[in-house]
Amino acid sequence: MAPRVPPPAELLKFEGKKDYPIEQKVDDWGLTPEQQEAYVELFRRRLVAEGIWKADDHDYYTLRRFLRARTYDLERALKMFQDHVNWRQEHDIDNILKDFHFEERGKFLAAYPQGYHKLDKQGRPIYIQLIGKIDVHGILACTDEDRMFKFHVQEYERCVKVIMPVCSRLANRKIDQTFGIMDVRGVGISALTGDVKRMLTKFTKTDQDNYPEMLGHICIINAPAIFRMVWSIVKGMIDVRTQQKIEILGSNYMDALQKHVDIECIPEWLGGKSHGTLLDDVGPWSNPELMAEMGIDLEALRLGLPSPPPPPSAPCEQQPQSQSQQQLVAASSSFGRPSTDHDSGGFLTPQGSISSSRSLGSNARLATAEVTTSAAPPSPIPPSPPVVVPALGTITEARTRALLERIRVIEGLLPPHAERLRIQTPARDGVSTRSAPEGSLLNRVEVMEEALETVLISQEVLIRQTKEQHAAHAAALKAMQTRAEELEQRASQKGCCTIM
Repeated sequence: MAPRVPPPAELLKFEGKKDYPIEQKVDDWGLTPEQQEAYVELFRRRLVAEGIWKADDHDYYTLRRFLRARTYDLERALKMFQDHVNWRQEHDIDNILKDFHFEERGKFLAAYPQGYHKLDKQGRPIYIQLIGKIDVHGILACTDEDRMFKFHVQEYERCVKVIMPVCSRLANRKIDQTFGIMDVRGVGISALTGDVKRMLTKFTKTDQDNYPEMLGHICIINAPAIFRMVWSIVKGMIDVRTQQKIEILGSNYMDALQKHVDIECIPEWLGGKSHGTLLDDVGPWSNPELMAEMGIDLEALRLGLPSPPPPPSAPCEQQPQSQSQQQLVAASSSFGRPSTDHDSGGFLTPQGSISSSRSLGSNARLATAEVTTSAAPPSPIPPSPPVVVPALGTITEARTRALLERIRVIEGLLPPHAERLRIQTPARDGVSTRSAPEGSLLNRVEVMEEALETVLISQEVLIRQTKEQHAAHAAALKAMQTRAEELEQRASQKGCCTIM
């Protein structure tokens, strides 16, 4: 059933802060920009009724990200946002940019190379991770888990409050997502120890609960053949929206990568023409001259102070940039990080691990139904007219069944004595071994990891069996030779001849 577009009389106008026009395209499970605006306004009114909406902090785009994370389910999005507000208060997140100082930044980035480097073709900040060069012992030697977690959250705050506003001003439209490059050359599952998995689980849960829908696209480069094989199996079980965000590339990744990023913005050490390391934090947000010319006060952004609104304009997708804007973008593309005193302040630093795991809430089952606000806001806001929720389809169950069936097929190839290695799925014993919410991107990655572990373990079992069989054959051959020598010796003692 196709979604019913509300007539103009039923549309709600979002009364919150919108610095940029809404994208004029169909997105978000078939919702038009007008329908998205109506949903966001309903959501805002619910937050007003709960007393947790702040006009300066919670603009249209922030609310839309939380709605997207819960497939526009108002009740689930409200619960998610309430938990997010409580989390910020509990950890004093509003002051983490100015109060937390990560002095060990240089050593940490040497042990875990990651950070921002310029912009992609859509104006999104590029975030790079070199997963294959992670030194777990080096990380633990320079910092502890608590400080690493605070740095991780601080970098998300910098991304939201500093980097993305700068990118939005340059693009003349709202930029609220990143483009990721993840280099997995040399990655081995054996490196993912229990402590590492536990920390990654903690980080990714924080990301998807409090910074949802911030990943626009990610290219996983230098992926080994086994990684791509498992991905081809799991890919069919993931919704199209998520598939479009993840692109698995091998060692010859440059042509595919340049569809998203100009070669002048790809670092030299990845085959491009851009200078600077991840420690340099190369990008327009590190160019004080450019920021001054655009009237952007980075310190005010960092401290959460109000900044001048951008000049009004039509959507950038229909309007080319002026010559002066093109010059500003060109200047930002070649500008490296200046020598400043901000290192000790923990501010001008690359973003912490933005996980490709983002909660998309695709496990929600929504049928066509009318949703209305259930509580009257304390402020004099007119009652919200009904909005029809479009039919999104119930596909999670079918995908889950198909995925479990494929896992059973893989498990069926395991030898009987490897029973302990089999994946314990929720359908079989009722207990899930995965930490992420069912249907989230992290959950799907965990499923893929489990499948990959099963394949690798199966290979190890087969190799061990082959070695054991070879050893058994060698022992049997040696026993036969010994027996033959004994028979020859007995025959010679009896005066018989032995023909070999």
